[in-house]
Amino acid sequence: MCVVISPGSNDIVPLNTAMVHRVGILLFPDFQLLDAAGPMAVLESAASDPEKPEYRVELLSEKGGGMRSSGGATLQTQSFSGAGVFDTVLVCGGVGAVDAQIDEQTMGSLIRHFENGQRTGSVCTGAFILARGGCLRGKRVTTHWRYASALAQRYPDVTVEADRIWVRDGSIWTSAGVSAGMDLAMAIVAEDHGASVARQIAQELVIYYRRPGGQSQFSALLEKGEASGRFSALLAWIRENIDASHSVESLAARAAMSPRHFSRTFLKETGVTPARAVEQIRLETAREWVERRTHSLAHIASATGYGSTDRMRNSFLRGFGITPQSLRRVF
Repeated sequence: MCVVISPGSNDIVPLNTAMVHRVGILLFPDFQLLDAAGPMAVLESAASDPEKPEYRVELLSEKGGGMRSSGGATLQTQSFSGAGVFDTVLVCGGVGAVDAQIDEQTMGSLIRHFENGQRTGSVCTGAFILARGGCLRGKRVTTHWRYASALAQRYPDVTVEADRIWVRDGSIWTSAGVSAGMDLAMAIVAEDHGASVARQIAQELVIYYRRPGGQSQFSALLEKGEASGRFSALLAWIRENIDASHSVESLAARAAMSPRHFSRTFLKETGVTPARAVEQIRLETAREWVERRTHSLAHIASATGYGSTDRMRNSFLRGFGITPQSLRRVF
């Protein structure tokens, strides 16, 4: 039997360690606060009785003590290397995660947890820390869409599925950026306690039980052209004229380049082909219109260059895994 002191009181609440699932969340300097708080809120809500929690969440760091988030808030932690055994360990993301300096003891504790076959996961850019420890080798994973290419390039033995909200591969669970940590925690609760419990938590927290679509609905394709600035104006023009038919030849002419040189350079600068860029911009524009609910689906299909509602529907299914009608009902 162990005890937990309830915050803000002197009451000691006994915990039956045989029944409580122990979860550690690893923090580092400049972590993203919601990456930690989001999963904590979901796991806290899993208990039908506050005095009988299903999960015991503990915040971890290298040395313990206060850990400052990128937003300035400080959370109290304990040293991971001296914290004992956990059922689940999640690595927090944030601006410092991509190049975070993790000491050997802490990394060793993380690797041992993974090698013991225990559930190991990350929120957002926390995937970089797992990859550095070799935990993601040969695994399918995801991370924040902005950092997906960097993760894939730095760790070629990892398969990065950039458009996924969360991915499970064996004992490894990874999620996309920031709020996706709550989606990951929802999936964990569903596995541990069933879909009905997860749905009740979603209703309580006013969030999706399973969020429709992937990360592409939140990404900004226009940012793909900002590295050199060469195609940012062209991408903006495509969006402003999305109802037109955009061929490689017409786009190359507008960029004052030969079609072949344009295609090669565009792919190098943006990471996608010209045709794929047009498709993404068309899909993002149509999604925005669908969510506004101010026009019929037929009008939106015509105004965004699809030509028919069937073509738009198929594009939504490929891109978001949901039809325009279903997305409109959600919003």
